[in-house]
Amino acid sequence: MLYLLDTNVVSEIQKGTACNRNVRAWLDTVDDDALRLSVMTILEARKGVAKRARQDPNAAEIYARRLEAIVEAYGHRIIEIDRLVADEWGRMLGEKEKHRDDMAFAATARIHGLVVVTRNVKHFRGRGVRVLDPFKKSPAVATV
Repeated sequence: MLYLLDTNVVSEIQKGTACNRNVRAWLDTVDDDALRLSVMTILEARKGVAKRARQDPNAAEIYARRLEAIVEAYGHRIIEIDRLVADEWGRMLGEKEKHRDDMAFAATARIHGLVVVTRNVKHFRGRGVRVLDPFKKSPAVATV
């Protein structure tokens, strides 16, 4: 099984030893090669760095370095938004234009046969994608 990490999960992982214990326990059961990122995670993280830079340039620099480390670590496991994903994303938004960015993750997961790993399962309800909430004590894949 292959997993698409939502940005909220990537952010949690970046906490290191302060990472949620359920998230850490789930990650320990999964081979790193089974984990994927969307370019949307890079977009959302880069946006966060830019916002942080206005308030705390030093913290923003730390976040920017972490982001670069993530991009380097995931390399070929970062999934682009190609025409097929864009078509699916647009179709999903046409059905219900809610949680616009999350629907990019949903479309990517659907096209590539991935499970979305997220804390925001409710954002994906009614979209027919497989999700897993690693913050739960016993996370399980469910189609929502």
